[in-house]
Amino acid sequence: MRFQGAIEVKASKAQIMEMLKNLEGVATCFPGIKEVKKDGEEYKVVGTAGIGFVKGEYRATVKFTKFTEHGLELSAKGTGMNSNVDILAQVKVSDGKIEYDADVKVSGVLASVGSRLMEPAVKKIVNELFDCLKQRIEGK
Repeated sequence: MRFQGAIEVKASKAQIMEMLKNLEGVATCFPGIKEVKKDGEEYKVVGTAGIGFVKGEYRATVKFTKFTEHGLELSAKGTGMNSNVDILAQVKVSDGKIEYDADVKVSGVLASVGSRLMEPAVKKIVNELFDCLKQRIEGK
């Protein structure tokens, strides 16, 4: 599944990038995050999630694969709820705007839920994440 979007932010490119470089700070905006620990170049994440009738805890490894003055790329691999999730995401930053493009691959029980339930649930999580980031970047 592919998820793309953009959000307007009342901040400079430099202010937005400063926030995005701090994964611990960004992670606290994800709904259900319980723990984030830096382990070398990676971050180990534990959280809870629910999509449809499938709910439970997951563990993920997140790694920034590229940082540039224009944005970042990251990869994440997670397991939990008898499922596996692989995410490759690109985030492009400009003055007043964050754009994202993520490719999400799901296998296991979550894949059996199907895109009919997955897409609205993932969109809700993404919207909550970016609303929180926007508030933090804008200092609200």
